[in-house]
Amino acid sequence: MNLNWDDMRFFLALCRTKAFVSAAHDLKVTHSTVARRISALEASLQTQLFQRTEKGCQITPAGEALLPYAESLESTVIHLEENVSGRDKQLSGCIRLGTPDGIGNCFLAARLSRFQNQHPALEIELIPVPMYYSLAKREIDILMTITRPKSGKFIARKLIRYKLGLFATRPYLDSHRKISSREDLRGHRFVGYIEDLLYDENLKFMDEFYPGATPIFRTSTVLAQINGVLEGAGIGVIPYFMAHAEKDLVPVLPEQSIERDFWLQFNPDSKHIARVRATIDFIVDQIRAEQDLFLTLPAR
Repeated sequence: MNLNWDDMRFFLALCRTKAFVSAAHDLKVTHSTVARRISALEASLQTQLFQRTEKGCQITPAGEALLPYAESLESTVIHLEENVSGRDKQLSGCIRLGTPDGIGNCFLAARLSRFQNQHPALEIELIPVPMYYSLAKREIDILMTITRPKSGKFIARKLIRYKLGLFATRPYLDSHRKISSREDLRGHRFVGYIEDLLYDENLKFMDEFYPGATPIFRTSTVLAQINGVLEGAGIGVIPYFMAHAEKDLVPVLPEQSIERDFWLQFNPDSKHIARVRATIDFIVDQIRAEQDLFLTLPAR
């Protein structure tokens, strides 16, 4: 058997994208190159790894059997590049971080910029609302979620528990029915998520404050919601760490709040990569140093 180990890169890319064109885009080669390398690998192994169909390339049982070996080889190569070559000692290259939009846009963006200033050779790609990116396919290096993963061979680390509450502007509250209890929320205007675009069931915040409420202003991001609330569109559920920065937001029913968790996820072999390890440590340190933002109601 004359096996070319480099063909495994093409095998993994096709497993993850299921299309020659998409795999070629990821590998920065032509689709004919991908097809040729896959054919060469199949010839070396004397077995068919993919079934070509109109819907794309479907992995065969033989391909399924090869997959864990290819992934193990990929991890070995990552370790070799980072350790044997000596590049593990410097923070360089690109790291891609996916987060919920609130903490990504309103907390991490500025702080990661400071981190990058300390490591000029490091490139950072911050992707708020990362539901289209996959750790398993290595499309992303670090993933932050509000739900602990239930499956997958990932390392999951709880970052912090954070609180959310109801907020509105003073002009809105002064021009509408006074709110002293949850029952007084009836008839008020609400700002919230577009339900069929939710990428996580734990984002159904409003149901926990006022079940059955239908927001009259709906968006797919909490950043857009907070801007709507600031313009007087109604009452919204806002994380405390975001509300701290907006002096025009007034707590509604301040004695009532809900809680969620932020989780950090990454591939097990990524902890050996200097830029990934250092970025994770930086994020953990920043959140711990400013944990009061996440847990305490803004003083007004």
